[in-house]
Amino acid sequence: MRIVNWLGADALAVGLLLAPVAHAQKPGWGPPPGPPPGTCSPEEARQVETAFREAAQMVRYAIRALDENPQLPEFRRWFGAGPVPPVRRNLVIISDYLARQRPPAISCNSPAMCPRGRFAYTMNANGAMGFCELFFRARSDGFDSAAGIVIHEVSHAAARTRDIAYSVRGAAVLAKDDPAGAAQNADNYEYFVESLRR
Repeated sequence: MRIVNWLGADALAVGLLLAPVAHAQKPGWGPPPGPPPGTCSPEEARQVETAFREAAQMVRYAIRALDENPQLPEFRRWFGAGPVPPVRRNLVIISDYLARQRPPAISCNSPAMCPRGRFAYTMNANGAMGFCELFFRARSDGFDSAAGIVIHEVSHAAARTRDIAYSVRGAAVLAKDDPAGAAQNADNYEYFVESLRR
């Protein structure tokens, strides 16, 4: 109501000028309306949510396994000779996020944000996430699984991990050469949890 009063007579004149144009368009004229780029289809949204739920189970299991045996060979493979407590703390942060929330916005196959070779991404400013074609073609087990990709992205949003090294080989080399860097690297968390999948 206040907007109408503020616009006053000028708004009425503009509205009258535009009215004939609106009526001149015929039904079906122009391209059919569609979802904006990056909108998730119902099937994509289901796949994303399934991966989030599976990621939550996997991280909980990894925390239990680490608590039962801090000398896990998988821990040494992905975090080298570094201390367990900082890694465990980040795993708990990731687990809490997965249990309690979802990103403020989720995009799927955004043309602008999904160049060739990208699985997914997280926006540092607000924690929004996007999932690309490679995510939707990912395996359900092994490394770079759909749930593992979610763990990688949630580690960015929740634990503020970085992308110091990518790939199984890159993360393993980082763990050996720079355990402190591995404890801050998203792929190391992903591969550690994936290597414990039961």
